[in-house]
Amino acid sequence: MHQVLEGIWVPIVTPFQRGEVDRAALARLASHLQAHGVAGLVAGATTGEGALLTPAEQEGVFATLREAAPKLPVVLGLSQAATSAAVERARALAALRPDGLLVTPPPYVRPSQDGVRRHIEAVAQAADLPILVYNIPYRAGVNVELETLRALARDPRVVGIKECGGSMERMLRLVHETGLRVFSGDDGQNFAALCLGAHGTIAAAAHILPQWHVHMFELLRAGELASARRIAVALQPMVAELFAEPNPAPLKALLAHLGYCEPELRLPFVPASAELAARLIGGWEALRSMDAQARLA
Repeated sequence: MHQVLEGIWVPIVTPFQRGEVDRAALARLASHLQAHGVAGLVAGATTGEGALLTPAEQEGVFATLREAAPKLPVVLGLSQAATSAAVERARALAALRPDGLLVTPPPYVRPSQDGVRRHIEAVAQAADLPILVYNIPYRAGVNVELETLRALARDPRVVGIKECGGSMERMLRLVHETGLRVFSGDDGQNFAALCLGAHGTIAAAAHILPQWHVHMFELLRAGELASARRIAVALQPMVAELFAEPNPAPLKALLAHLGYCEPELRLPFVPASAELAARLIGGWEALRSMDAQARLA
């Protein structure tokens, strides 16, 4: 798993049509992302409305992705408040043979650091798969501290972290002090995180012009900072608009305009406002024009 734990990963949306998972749309989108060079997919996490999927639906999503994008590793999201439920779900997901699990600390209950550590260790033991810790304190209600991460990293199955909402100082320390593969999960900080040594991103915004995100990463790896920064600057207005309302509503609105899926979500998510959808389409047209000019240059 370590050899593929880098680059631009996409936490793929779950398309719906009339209340059901639209597996045909999901397959088209996954195939498109694979063709444009993304490194892997995360399914059934935040952007994929994982909390609103049944176990059978998440399993169907995984099967679709394996068939539609066979070259891409797929990590599955797991978020349960009770450790016993997380262990049971981890065993069920492990039977599907994904490439790993993205594991959130127990949401809502706000356990101690010892509780967080023991929860993730129990999941790792049950699944016996590579584990990415999903540190998202503004959703889970608890931060996974560096000392906890260093302890978790002693288990070879705990291989990485998706970091959301932290400071740049923390990002630097994650890279240099934990021994984990570090992914930025906050799209507005992705460029800065990569400059600080993060191994990759798990970027909802990379659904849109994924080749730009991939090229930015490749440029940074080649030491071409100025060229990579130009891409980041061009993408930043779109990134901001994609998170102007709760994710994934804005993203699905733009993907619907581009013909990849319906804009349908499950409650309590509601569709993006008409005003935001119009701004997203305008931003897309501006980026498309820039892309065309670059190809002609």
